[in-house]
This record gives sequence, C-alpha cells and structure tokens, in this order.
Amino acid sequence: KNLQSLSLDENPLIPELAAAYSQGTKVLLAYLQARDAAPITLNETKLILVGEGEVGKTSLLASLRGEKFIEKRATTHGVEVDVKSLVVANPGTNTEISLNGWDFGGQNIYRHTHQLFFTAPAVYLAVWEPRRGPEQCRVQEWIKMIKHRAYDETRPAEKPRILVVATHGGPKERLAHIDEQALKDEFGELIRGFYHVDSKPGPDGVCYNLETLKTAIAAEAAAIPSVGRTVPQSWKEVLEAVRARSEKEPYIYFSDFESICEEKGVSKSLAETYAIIMNELGHLIYFRDDEILKNTVILKPDYLSKAVSFILEDDQTRNAHGLIEHPRLGTLWNNPDRPAGERYPAHLHPIFLRLMNRFDLSYQVSMPQAESPPTSLMAQLVPSIRPEGWQEAWGQNTGDAERTQVCRILDATTGRTVEAEGLMYRLIVRLHRYSLGRDNYHLSRHWKTGMVLDDGYNGRAFIEEIDGDIYVNVRAAYPERFLAHLCAEVQWLVEHFWKGLDARLYVPCPGESCKGLLELGEIMDFKSNGIPKVRCGVCRQFHDIDGLMTSQKPRPDWQEAMMELREGQREILQAHQVGFDQLSTQLKVLMSQADEQYAKLLAWLSDPAKDGPRLFSLLPVTRSKFNPREWTSEKFHLLLWCEHSKLPVSFWHGPKSRQGIIEIELKRDWFERAAPFLKVLTSTLSLVLPVASATVKLSMADEDYKSISNQLEFTQKFIDSSLKGAEKFNEWLDRGDNFSRPNEPEEVDDLTPAGGSALRELHALLREKDPGFGGLVRVQNKRHEFLWVHERFAGEY
Repeated sequence: KNLQSLSLDENPLIPELAAAYSQGTKVLLAYLQARDAAPITLNETKLILVGEGEVGKTSLLASLRGEKFIEKRATTHGVEVDVKSLVVANPGTNTEISLNGWDFGGQNIYRHTHQLFFTAPAVYLAVWEPRRGPEQCRVQEWIKMIKHRAYDETRPAEKPRILVVATHGGPKERLAHIDEQALKDEFGELIRGFYHVDSKPGPDGVCYNLETLKTAIAAEAAAIPSVGRTVPQSWKEVLEAVRARSEKEPYIYFSDFESICEEKGVSKSLAETYAIIMNELGHLIYFRDDEILKNTVILKPDYLSKAVSFILEDDQTRNAHGLIEHPRLGTLWNNPDRPAGERYPAHLHPIFLRLMNRFDLSYQVSMPQAESPPTSLMAQLVPSIRPEGWQEAWGQNTGDAERTQVCRILDATTGRTVEAEGLMYRLIVRLHRYSLGRDNYHLSRHWKTGMVLDDGYNGRAFIEEIDGDIYVNVRAAYPERFLAHLCAEVQWLVEHFWKGLDARLYVPCPGESCKGLLELGEIMDFKSNGIPKVRCGVCRQFHDIDGLMTSQKPRPDWQEAMMELREGQREILQAHQVGFDQLSTQLKVLMSQADEQYAKLLAWLSDPAKDGPRLFSLLPVTRSKFNPREWTSEKFHLLLWCEHSKLPVSFWHGPKSRQGIIEIELKRDWFERAAPFLKVLTSTLSLVLPVASATVKLSMADEDYKSISNQLEFTQKFIDSSLKGAEKFNEWLDRGDNFSRPNEPEEVDDLTPAGGSALRELHALLREKDPGFGGLVRVQNKRHEFLWVHERFAGEY
C-alpha cells in the first residue's frame, strides 16, 4: 500500500510484467494486484512466418491449422495476423499450447516495416521454395533480420527459435538443398532444425512431412520460458474478448475497450493498465499519452500494416519520392473497389498518420505554398542519390569548429560489422525537427544514405552511411553538444530497436591522410588505466590520448556563464528572428553548453520521470521570517517547470497565475538528503533560464524574468548556507570529458539513488496536494523517455 517505487532493472521478467514495469510503479502494482487476486496459467506464444513472396507461407499456416488447401492464393500485403490459433500439444505434459499466427508478405518493400513486429521469444518459420533455391529466397538474409531485431544475447533463454522450412515437398518434387552446417555455424542455437514439407495434400489426403513439422513447432513452443506463465484471469479473459472482437471490427473506441473490461469485472483504472500492457506486447495498438490516439484502440496490428503497404505500392507516391498529399489517402485507403476489410474510413486517416510517425515511418512536412494540402513524407521512398545543393547546404558555417564521430554497427554476438535494415529511413523521421526544410520542405536535403541537418546555435550536421558505418559530422561554435545528441540518437535506436546489434563510437585517426578509426570506449579504458597513448590500426602510429580529448572550448565557470547569458538575452532574442550567425562565438558556445548541462540533468533523472515531474524550484511561504540555518520543518511554495520549454508552468498561464504552484511542508531531513540533487537542479535551471526566456514565442516581461531568477538565486544560497553534501555536484557541473558517451560518469552514478529517492518522496507529497501535477502532461519522446510538459507542447511528442 505504501510502496512508492520498485526497481526491477536487469531482472528476467515475463512479457506482461516487463511491459507493466516500463510504464512505472503505478501500472506495475495494478497489474500485480490483479494477478494475485485471481491467477491463471497462460500457454501461448507467437508463430511468425517469414520469407520471400510466393514461397507458400500463407498456405503452410493454413495447412498447419487443418484448413482446406487453396490453389493460387492471393499475395499477402504487409502482414496478416490470424487470431485463429494453431493449437499444439506440449510433448512433455500434453498441455495445449496456442500459437498466434503472423504471416508476413515477402516483397522487398515490406522488409523495413516487418521488423516492427519481430519479437522474442517466439517460434519462427523461415520459409523457402527449393525450385528457386536458398540464395534467391534469401534465407540467410531473413534469419539475419530476425536475429538482429529480436535476439538479445543477455537473455539467451528468450531467443527466437527458428525452423528453416522448405515448401513444395514430396517424392516427385525437387530436393531441398541448403547448406545446413553454414547456417548452424553462423546462427548457432537460433536454428532449431530443417524441414521439407508440402502444404498440398497428396493422393492419400496427407500433407508431406507436415505432422513432423507440427511436432517440432510444439517442442520449440514448449521450451519458451514464458509459456506457462501466470497472469490475472481477467487479463486472459479480456485478451480473448479483444481477439474475438477483432474478427468483426479492426478497431474500437477506448470507451468500448472499457466496456469489454467491465464485462469481465475489470475496473476502468485497471482497463487502462491492460490496454497499455497489451500495446507494449503487440496484441493491439493504443497510446494513452497521445491526444490524437488515446481514444482509439486498433485491435489488429496488421490493419495498420496493410494501410502502409497501399502507400508504399502507390506509383504516384513512389514517383514523388515519398511525398503524399493527405487528400490522396482517401483514394488509397478508402477505395470502393477493395473489400470492406481493406478500406479505412476518413476519420481514421489522422490516426494512421500519427501512428506512422510513432513508428518512424513518416512525418508531416511543411510546404511553402499556403494553398498546399497537408502532405507527409514516407521516408522509405526518398531518393537514392544525393540531391542537388547538398554540398552548399553543408558548406555553410565554414568558420566554425568541426568534429566527426563514426557509429559502427556490429553483430552483438560475433562483433562483425553489419547493416541495420532501414536505419537511415528511421533517422530521417526521428530527426526531422532538425531538417533544413522544417519550414519549407523543398529546402530539405536527405536521401537514402544521408542527410544534412541544422540546430541553430548548436550547429549544422552532415550524416551519411558509408559501408554500414554512420558518419556524423558537426560544424558549430561548440560542436560537442549537437554531435553528442545525434550520436546518442543513433546508438539508442540501434541498440533498442535491433536487440541483436551493438553501436560503438569511433573518432577518425588524426594522422595525415589516414582513414583509420579509433574506438572511444578503448580510448577511455586506456586513459583510466594510465596508458597515455593509443595506436591506430591503419597507419600504425601512436597518438596522445590527452590530445585526442582536448576540447576546442573549455568548460566555463557556471556563475560567469549565467551572467553572460543574462546579458546576452536581447542578442539571443534577435538571433531567433534574423539568424544565429549574428551572435558572438562565445555566446553560442555558452548556449550550447547550457543545453548540454540540461540534457545531462534529465538523463540522470530519467527513471523517476516515470512517476512524476523532475523540474521545480522552491521558495519559503514566509520568506522574510525564514532562517536557513535553524529550521526543522517549513512550508514552501513549489513551482513546477515544463520540461520542454524549460520555464515554470505558471508562466504559460499569464501574470499572477497560481497554476503549477503548490504549497507543501518539507522536513529538514529531506533537504539534507536531497542537497546534491537540489544543487544541480537549481544551478541547471539558472543556466538555461536566460536562453529559454529569450526563445519563447510569448515575450517574457522583465519583472517575470527577474522574479524567476531571484527565486532560483535564493534557493541556491539557501542550499549553500544550510546544507552539506553538494560538493560532489559542484565537481559534476564543472567536469566533462569531450567525447560523446552514452553513460554518465561514476561519480554521478554514486549520487543517482539519493536524487531519485528524494524525487520519489516529493512525488508522494505532491500527489496528496495536487494529483494532476499542476496540469503537466506526461509524454514520451522517441527514446521512450518520459517528460512532463505543459499541455500546449504535448502534441510535439
């Protein structure tokens, strides 16, 4: 009852628990309470069929289920999920196991979107046709795609279990010749066996070798650890009801989902928990924190996949290199010539567009003509060659410093360089807010293997894929900030979307004309072990590590930086109107370093953000009577801040607004434990305030700015005068190696539990006073990190 937080990181959780845990303590506890009230065993998993087009996947699935064979079946578009399960018997216990069939279209254009649905643990059938041969059927490539997307080497028990199946078998058919040993050598225990079957019954009415394959599928399904897991009885009943409903309706409103849950004795609050978890597990599509999507539940994930396939196959969209005007969606998605199940009513179109953005497939562009209809870009269809003017676009800012890092993508088990299928398409969508064409699409510079980006005072970037490596080049007054952000985006995407891949950072060798690369992790390891030099494997020269790590701009004194930024506010405001080239180099450097400091703060406090906001400032209610050295308990005004705009919530509600200002009573003991966290929080907010206040579209009155600034200054002095323990964070504010690294330094890790604990205690107090957290809205960014933002910014996530 009193549990506020629970850490289960690195624990091997069953799928439902893992999905609940990812959404925060409240969702996790609701699920656990439902499970404990009425537990039941769930024996089910996925059966996923992949392979090239027309190799017989759909016929094979139908025959496994005992359905009548159909000659010349229609080609599968996208992916089809059939809720009619294949039921097999556990060879050890004879218990029934249900496998839900996922049948993927084999056309090359679908490969990028298919990966969205590849998960583990599951049983996979890699299907091929002997008359075309394993090379033409790309058996190895399909298995690689499964491994890269779904295999997490840290959890080998949850691996995808792959059966390689040749179709069109039988005594008179071509023998299935495939190099079994080579596949076993490359993919190891992921390959569970090789089979040759025929989905078409012979003269005796029996399908050749089909029962043998079915027995193998049963054995693999029984070996999956999550088969036989305990779930709430109501969970299973709701899931079965949702699947039954999906056979009649591909989507429903969330109120309908609540009604389904109510019929099974599930409360509205638990219904939302179930919807969130079912979305995480791929049973349906539902996004609670999205204003456009929160009222709709897509019951069949393949419903969206098929809609996407109609766009990808559209000649007009392909000829426009992925640009599609929204009115044309009515033609593609509501074509009267198609069966009713392949038509999509107009009110779903905005929902599908939003989902396509969520899944990194497309985004809405800005066209220069006022009369232009709304238009989106399908990133998968961008040109394959560099567009005209890309060099001129990248050639600007030539007087700035330039830094380069290389993200090399490796197979996590072999360490070999590999390609992440569709990586650049996803990056085009994820990074479109930095596009040169964010205000006029025709100024965009992106293509199949690269793009040019711009982030104002943080600089300009040129990203390109070369032989599988992602080269990230940044020119800026302080290139470290934008470079770190872009490299972190690439690393996060690779390592979280493709479970079987690693992304490591390298820097170019400084040797003249040398094209060698030096791994950052190795450089840092050498330095920490007192080794002063690192050797390039290409030119064989030794290079001084300190020289490699020297920043072009030293870290500032943070008090001086705050003063300079305050004095430069008017220049910053003007630069937002006429361009950042007008700013002094020093001011641009300080602005980028302020952004860098803010990003570090949010990353450090990422876990507590699941359950409540991270940014706030404090002021005693009776400030004139407050003695910072002699107090045990005191009432404070807590001002919540928007994590997007970096400004107090009250600012967005006009002068004298009390929105987001909450009166709470705090104990000195809490302050003493929270001292390091409070120190870095107030220092960071003081640093970003001058930049944030100069960039908002609503002008901030001088008295409002001074009021906020004075509050932060008072809090800093209060902490310094009354508390101990902030010294380590003074060091953290001033430290900083100059390479982009995804992990925080060890000295920060030591203080993370204290800061997280202090925040969680504060969240508990705030919920008692204001459960709505001052109107802040919880959203998730592209990295699935939670942020608490003012409602006006919720639509940007």
